[in-house]
Amino acid sequence: MIIDNESFTQIALHIRRASDNLLSAARQISTVCDPELETPAERNDLMGAVESLVAMNEEFIVLEQLLRAIWEANRSETRTVS
Repeated sequence: MIIDNESFTQIALHIRRASDNLLSAARQISTVCDPELETPAERNDLMGAVESLVAMNEEFIVLEQLLRAIWEANRSETRTVS
């Protein structure tokens, strides 16, 4: 067995929560990225933070895909053993 059900579930839940929290933070930051801010540097810093959060979320998407591949490999191995 490559991964047990409990470990898979725990990893999946943590990835999902982290991804959801990143998207929530990006949405919150984007609301304060008002183009009318007096200091453009502040807006650039905020937009940089949003871009970083989006990049981190893309990494979580890849992790989710890898986890699904592990799950499928685990299922295939279980079927072979049965």
